[in-house]
Amino acid sequence: MTNKKRSYKLDSFDIVNIILLTILMLMVLIPFYYTIVISFMEQQEFIMGGFTLWANKPTIANYKDIVLYGGIGKAFYNSVVNTILGVCFSMFVTTTLAYGLSKKNYPGRTFIQNFVIFPMFFGGGLIPFFLTVKGLGLMNTRWAVIIPIGLSIFNAIILRNFFEQLPKDLEEAAIIDGASPLRIFIQIHLPLIKPALATIILFYAVDRWNEWFYSSLFLGDNDLWPMQVVLRQILYATEGMKKNIPPEARRDTFSEGIKAATVLLTMAPIMVVYPFLQKYFVKGIMIGAIKS
Repeated sequence: MTNKKRSYKLDSFDIVNIILLTILMLMVLIPFYYTIVISFMEQQEFIMGGFTLWANKPTIANYKDIVLYGGIGKAFYNSVVNTILGVCFSMFVTTTLAYGLSKKNYPGRTFIQNFVIFPMFFGGGLIPFFLTVKGLGLMNTRWAVIIPIGLSIFNAIILRNFFEQLPKDLEEAAIIDGASPLRIFIQIHLPLIKPALATIILFYAVDRWNEWFYSSLFLGDNDLWPMQVVLRQILYATEGMKKNIPPEARRDTFSEGIKAATVLLTMAPIMVVYPFLQKYFVKGIMIGAIKS
């Protein structure tokens, strides 16, 4: 028997898609690469050379200024703490809610489910939300950016669909063996949905790491600002950061280089983690979208 290679003929639709996707890819990669180049350039080379494929005399002075004088170290610590605490709290609330909604034999399930889904489409507005956070005494505390935004209904629906697809025989066998509902939840159901849990953890981690709006709204204390807020301050007020740099270290401080270096330092943690969990994005969304 001869093995025949399956040939695929490109039609006009495929060609158009390839061209469009290539253009979109270049629109993302070129600015990103140029940001990397600028972060290693000096001001004089940037002014004289303009666009270049790489810096002739690479320097880490921009990163040095950010780390030593830009307050990025404390902001990095705040972002890490907020992300870890936020993901743990969000996963606890999301998994317990999704597990409860997956049970179809308790009274009031439909009402509770509709009550939970309603805020996805209709919100109370920013001012009532702000007054609620202030009334709870969370202003200028780390919990102001953890508890109020701790639940995503979209993520809860994805997990609910995972729970609903688990075999009922496993739970019935565990009940016959005398396992409690909490033990069934922790030792049987959660291990079976590890791909879904990885997906939701990644969703929450990216969201918490990139969060800046509520941090700038609820956190007036600069010592509590995460990296995204500090990045925003640097992008719009680089001259203010220069005042923190002593004269002996000024070295013709390069504003554009500082901004580029700050952007890359802010993106680096997620860029490192994302490739290892990327496959769970597609798997989680596809399985979670089977039912709604």
